[in-house]
Amino acid sequence: MSTQAVAVPARRLIPAMLMAGIIGLGLGYAVLELVNAGIGLVWETIPSNWSTTPAWYIIGVLVVAAVVVYVVRTSIGDAGHAPLQGISVSGLTPQEYLGAILAIVASLIGGIVLGPEVALVATGSVVGTLIAKWMGISGAKPVKKVVGLGALGAILALFVGPLIAGTLSLDNPRQSIEVDQLVWAVVVAVIATVAITVARVGAAVIARWTGGRPNLVILVGASLIVAIAAIAMQSLTGESVLYVVTSSEALITDLPTLTSASTVITIIIFKAIAYAVSMGAGFRGGPFFPAMFIGAASGLFIALVIPSGPSVQAAIVVGFVASVIATARMKWWLAIALGIVIGFVVGTWTLIPAAVIGAVVARAVPRWGDWVASKLPAPASA
Repeated sequence: MSTQAVAVPARRLIPAMLMAGIIGLGLGYAVLELVNAGIGLVWETIPSNWSTTPAWYIIGVLVVAAVVVYVVRTSIGDAGHAPLQGISVSGLTPQEYLGAILAIVASLIGGIVLGPEVALVATGSVVGTLIAKWMGISGAKPVKKVVGLGALGAILALFVGPLIAGTLSLDNPRQSIEVDQLVWAVVVAVIATVAITVARVGAAVIARWTGGRPNLVILVGASLIVAIAAIAMQSLTGESVLYVVTSSEALITDLPTLTSASTVITIIIFKAIAYAVSMGAGFRGGPFFPAMFIGAASGLFIALVIPSGPSVQAAIVVGFVASVIATARMKWWLAIALGIVIGFVVGTWTLIPAAVIGAVVARAVPRWGDWVASKLPAPASA
């Protein structure tokens, strides 16, 4: 009897997984384009009517986002998980998905410093859940495989557009591996990892304070901090507020155009502050893309302040890699593999060794943000 129960879902498992992956990719790409279009409208098209984005506009959009997230989480559904938890894949019903995706979209389009990756995972997860049910897949492990393939297909949508357009790659004039870049990779990786770790520690303190519950005062307060950070950066540097609001990963390839170390460090400081409060206050979205930007900008800063140090391209790639690994729990082999892939895709084969060193250094640094989150006392119940 148990053999028969396993055989039925097994015969349908591969088609269900393939279907979930393909549909997840298509819907994930559609969700990503929708989010990007919304961000473009709110933070590029409308502000283009002014020479600089007005403070009242920045504050207004972010506060509205905070209120919408609060209403969604308290009235529609609160199935999403906190950004500090990274990315987790689990089955979602359509009703759970509605609450999760509305909170994510409101956060992202509203300028909160989180990424779109969780929106895609949620989309793929609900696709997998529905297909598993439709195909008659039963059992925790088979259903988990279908849901996992749906989520994987959706997350791949992040790379479809950039790979086709070639917008992930940095111009890299180096034609060979240079030993000096390997030495500097350690320095860049440490700086980038520390920057991300400090942001995560701050987010953990805020998250423990809120207790994971949606709190309108804290959400609005966090949105005001993000707004003030964006306004201050724009005022001090004259650069676009997009360097602070939103996840900013699309600006990584534009970083080499910044040649002032003071501008770059100002962006890093205000971005990290906005990132920390966005992660900890109760908004919804992914933690990886803003971390990538902060890591890449940290690498650029080192390259600018030490003219005889790392090349701009190598520093950005190493900071990029280190920030991803500082954000996620992963095994050593996966960290190294990720270093190889990112080094090749973003910086060409000559930067792979430096990227791998950055990955190893970041993996070796303790995850202090997680430690803080576990040690701080839980908030008193209301």
